[in-house]
Amino acid sequence: MKIGIDLGGSHIGIGLIEGVELKETVDRFFTQEDRTNIEEAILRHINELVKELLEKTGVNLDEIVSIGAACPGTVANGKVTSWNLGLKEFDLKNKLIEMFNKPVTVRNDGKCAALVEKKYGAMKDYDDCVFVNIGTGVGGAAFLGGKLLEPKKYSGFEFGHMTLVKDGIPCTCGKKGCFERYASIKSLKNRITKTLNIDSSDISGQYMREHLMVEYHDQVQGDIEDFLSYLRIGICNLIDIFEPEVVCFGGSFSYYEGHPVLNRLIEDINKPDMTFNEGEKPKIVTAFFKNDAGIIGATIDN
Repeated sequence: MKIGIDLGGSHIGIGLIEGVELKETVDRFFTQEDRTNIEEAILRHINELVKELLEKTGVNLDEIVSIGAACPGTVANGKVTSWNLGLKEFDLKNKLIEMFNKPVTVRNDGKCAALVEKKYGAMKDYDDCVFVNIGTGVGGAAFLGGKLLEPKKYSGFEFGHMTLVKDGIPCTCGKKGCFERYASIKSLKNRITKTLNIDSSDISGQYMREHLMVEYHDQVQGDIEDFLSYLRIGICNLIDIFEPEVVCFGGSFSYYEGHPVLNRLIEDINKPDMTFNEGEKPKIVTAFFKNDAGIIGATIDN
């Protein structure tokens, strides 16, 4: 058995993984106090959550063969730089080795989710694939000839930080006009809650998707149209660059399978003038493992 860690922008999830089955999870949200010393808070929460997970499942630490961590931002040699979390060269890999005395793998969260979807999930039957993780931010990975593309220096494929709007909305990365500032689920929620004059912190992605976007459809239709237009531009750019057989959506956007928003996006992408090549378009799918892809994929061998 393995332990998977999903380090997100607002919380930490820890899971017990057997094969590709998520047996049990525990999680914890960051407080404002945590963010004053986020590195210490991350390590403390991981230590406490692993103990809680093992007690909950009756599994001994000796039965754990390895630990994998999925993290937002740039990952290089086990060190994490994440503007969303305020981390810079955080040596998570060696800290976890010291804490648990187990082999540890640390990868970008988009790559983790993409790996499990490529090996066992929605992309397993394709060689050329683009995986786009859309949630708090936007990340992803690409496969050509069945192989994950991996730069030597950094984790790369920061789809969310390609510039979509010149001198646009400032991003936490320091740039302006980044894709994720216009086409993440967080950006959509911020638009909708601002239009409806409600507190976004009290609204879950599921509630927004199943209730607000239905009950207040007319009021928020403009927000949805803006979101879709930016998302379509970004996805079509990726299609033109990689010419994939399939585009797979992960993160919280994976729950939009069958939703009018995703149906509309697919319809728009399939229009002949949306991409450079007008022939057969890639298949558009959602992640088989949904939001669990990151935590499971963190334990998958490349």
